[in-house]
Amino acid sequence: MRLGRAASGERWHVRPDGPAKIAGRLTYLTDVRDEDMLVGRILRAGIPHARIVHIDTSRAEALAGVVAVVTHRDIKGSNGFGIVVQDQPAMCFDKVRYVGDAVAAVAAVDAATAARAIDLIRVRYEPLPVVSGAEAALAPGAEAVHAAGNLQRELRFARGDIMAGFAGAAHVVEATYETPRQMHGFMETEGGHAFVDADGTLNVCAGGQHGRRDQMQLARILGMPEERIRVVSSPTGGAFGGKDELTVQPALALLALKTGRRVRLQLERFESVAAGTKSNPMRIRMRTGCDANGHIVAQQVDLLADAGAYASLSPGVMETALEHACGPYDVPNVLSHGRLAYTNNGTCGALRGFGCNQMSYALECQVERLAVACGLDPIEFRARNLRKAGTRGYLGQTVASTERLDEMLAAAAADPIWNRPRGLTPDGTEIIGVGMGMNYQGNGLGTLPPDPGGGTLRLAPDGMIEAALGLDEIGQGLHAAIRNTVAAELGCGHGDIRPVTGDTAAAPESGSTTASRGTYVVWRVAKEAAPCLADELTSAAARILDRSAQTLVVVPGGLAERGSNSGALLISFAELARALAPDGLPHAGVAFEFPKSDYFEGNARLIFAFGATLARVAVDRVTGQVRVLDISQHTAAGPVLDHAAYLGQIEGASVQGQGFTITENAVLQHGLYLTENLDTYIMPSIQDAPRSMAVFALEGLEADDRFGPRGIGELGIGAVTPAIANAVADAIGYWPEQAPIDPERILGALGGSP
Repeated sequence: MRLGRAASGERWHVRPDGPAKIAGRLTYLTDVRDEDMLVGRILRAGIPHARIVHIDTSRAEALAGVVAVVTHRDIKGSNGFGIVVQDQPAMCFDKVRYVGDAVAAVAAVDAATAARAIDLIRVRYEPLPVVSGAEAALAPGAEAVHAAGNLQRELRFARGDIMAGFAGAAHVVEATYETPRQMHGFMETEGGHAFVDADGTLNVCAGGQHGRRDQMQLARILGMPEERIRVVSSPTGGAFGGKDELTVQPALALLALKTGRRVRLQLERFESVAAGTKSNPMRIRMRTGCDANGHIVAQQVDLLADAGAYASLSPGVMETALEHACGPYDVPNVLSHGRLAYTNNGTCGALRGFGCNQMSYALECQVERLAVACGLDPIEFRARNLRKAGTRGYLGQTVASTERLDEMLAAAAADPIWNRPRGLTPDGTEIIGVGMGMNYQGNGLGTLPPDPGGGTLRLAPDGMIEAALGLDEIGQGLHAAIRNTVAAELGCGHGDIRPVTGDTAAAPESGSTTASRGTYVVWRVAKEAAPCLADELTSAAARILDRSAQTLVVVPGGLAERGSNSGALLISFAELARALAPDGLPHAGVAFEFPKSDYFEGNARLIFAFGATLARVAVDRVTGQVRVLDISQHTAAGPVLDHAAYLGQIEGASVQGQGFTITENAVLQHGLYLTENLDTYIMPSIQDAPRSMAVFALEGLEADDRFGPRGIGELGIGAVTPAIANAVADAIGYWPEQAPIDPERILGALGGSP
């Protein structure tokens, strides 16, 4: 089915928070302005690598209007944070490792005073050699970014006999692919506000992606009990993985505690560029062989990734990339090796795709090149190598049967994009090509890390059905998903549901809003808790109406007689709530662990979504520029709950992937970013977006499936880069091996002139 409003019927939903966002009425956490609120600011290192000799805050503290200055001396707990490794100081004390490291923070009566105070803080540094690349970091004698050395992590995975596999190969393709340091580009930069309320609870309200984890990390830093900290982490104006780790929360918390007043703090864009997380640049050497019949028999992968100054989620990114090294293909002999290096190049970690898009770039270009070597159509070559439903992944893990890969590939082969004009344009200025790539995107955090889910449904005193989940609304349409899914399972109307999210004081632990896991969490909460709440509602109403609960059914607005065609309410939700004691209102909750595979030697996923991306591009013969004309996305991720949300996710990911492929790269020189703003970091605008984007969905699941609809937040980005690269190769016979694609290399492949 091609998704669009006309074909969607009742599955096209307006987001409940959409009108307020469009009209500018929604209050984000960075929008809050209270009387007597202080303004915070953070002093950044400004130097990529140095020992701290002395920090002098006396002049800043003496400035009129400054209420507090905080440094590492104000930290009463453990001065380190990180989701995987707690190696990043909340406030640096002995050393700085990248330009965005936090050294001190101030709270003042206004922004100008805060900025002046930052300028008055004196830090004496002893500069150290800058480690400016992953390869240099691992060279003998390299300056150590951390005391234990620059190799943050090294992984190896093997299957079969790699030597025998290549010995039996009729064709072998070997190439090295390089990927950029992409910025998340969210509209709302990192920020929020914090305060201590009357009972001594610290409230930290800052955009994030897992409030419960932020709460735990803050408790460790501050030396406070978790129950004395409340974290509000949404609504958030975009994240894409860039707010998964702590950002401004430690500084906000320290300032609020020291001043006893409300403090707000938001990074200016240049600060966000300098201090914010980026995607991990990778160098992927891939050697792939197939037999004479076009069956892949061996693949060897060597990956080198730049972690930046701290681990953050980079270890997970590298592991996920290696997990996806074979994509949707069955490869009997595999050897994968990955190394992750500390450098002084900012910080890296989670970004939409989480390593899968980097790996699929290399893999799908290899597949196309092997198809050419075999003399096979690329689609036929893929068809011969697709994994079969129910077979294990290359790590040996169980994979949930979702596949429909053959059907999806057939649909992609029949896409009209293949029939559109190709070759030299009539005016001779451009050459048009079409390419494709396939994607295999895991859902959830994998086998090893804790991956909790859960939520509660309850009848609120005002008669609304509250659906509370600890997930975050970061622009993806979470509230619409909650309303639609719970209403469908409970039988009430969409307008009867009030989502409660992103608040550790009001919602239970649901895990992180990452890894395409939110759809499953919402679906399972609705599937398991809604029937329980329905029983509670009918039982409570039966007592009030003095009739059997079996004669009642939940309908939009309240409860009606089961089997009645009139739909007339016997009692509304509001009437039911008023008739019950506040502590006796119906409620139901569920807690669970996200489904895991049976592989524990490394991290692996059980649930996957699948996609095939087709791209049609025009290569300019004079400038070497690549324009994306059309994109088609074919997806297999189970039932589509909300066509508008699904379409928006896939289209948005397509354009984000286009930026990764053609224009985006946060370049550093000696640990310093060459860009300070978005005016010199080229993200695709509406003028750059493909003139047509089509999204198709195969909705069926296996009859015995127990995992429901798959998450697709990352699915749309995974195969965009190889689809564009393969389209360039279709046009000019040259496979770009570096992203973003370099126009000079294109011109070189064209011979330098039209």
